[in-house]
Parts: sequence; structure tokens; C-alpha cells
Amino acid sequence: MKLSMNVVATGLLLALSASAYAQPAPARPANVCLNTRDIERTETPDDRTILYHMRDGKTWRNTLRRVCPMLRTSPYSQVLTSDMVCANQQIIHVALTGDSCMLGDFTPAPPGR
Repeated sequence: MKLSMNVVATGLLLALSASAYAQPAPARPANVCLNTRDIERTETPDDRTILYHMRDGKTWRNTLRRVCPMLRTSPYSQVLTSDMVCANQQIIHVALTGDSCMLGDFTPAPPGR
């Protein structure tokens, strides 16, 4: 009886594993790029978020890939190789700490923010 319980348990594990692989992958946001000429100003509400306020009134939130210490209170710079700021492709440099942090995904911020 013990052997058949192991076979049943193994079959159950295989079935659970197969159903986990059958789930669709979560959709990734489109790789958003912002034209630097359309950026009116930026704001850093915390050490992991940059809000890009656009000339057309929209605001885009960039959530950095990791916390960037002192981003909220320090000036930062961004080296651009074109006139576009693109999600997941550019690095910012925090002046006070010397840390370099990668931009993450852009998402539209709610109105009024």
C-alpha cells in the first residue's frame, strides 16, 4: 500500500506542476519612451519613484528597479544617448551618494499627481 501512495503522490505533484506551467505569463507593460522636449519637470516623492510631468498635462511614474538611497533629497543626473528617456534602459546617478540606479517601468500616474 505504501508504494501505491507514493505513486499517487508523485502523480499529484506532476499534475500540480503541469497546471502551474499552463498559466499565462503576466503581461509586461509596453516599453514606454518619453521625449525629453515634452518633459516639463520631474519630481521624486520617494527613493524609488520619479514622476515625469509632461507639457501635455500627463504624468508618468517610473518605479526604479531598486531603492536608490537619498534620491528623494538629492539632485540626480541622467546620461542620455538620444532625446528619449526609455523605461528599463537608462541609468540615473544620485549626486550625494554616487549611486547609480536603473529606471524601471513607466506607468501613467493618476490625474492630480
